Amino acid sequence: MTARVVRYDREQRRLELAVPNTTVVFTLHGDGDRFTGALGGRSFYWDAPRAEPAKKRVKR
Repeated sequence: MTARVVRYDREQRRLELAVPNTTVVFTLHGDGDRFTGALGGRSFYWDAPRAEPAKKRVKR
């Protein structure tokens, strides 16, 4: 399922998602790295993407 992030609240550890082309908006709860929730009897989870390490710039 594809969803769009509507709101991310770091303090309350909530991620609000909207499903494109529908009226569905739902909230996942988590620890900042992984979020879980349920919608219509189905469970969902989302793992936050890991940041890639910054490449070092070489001065010439």
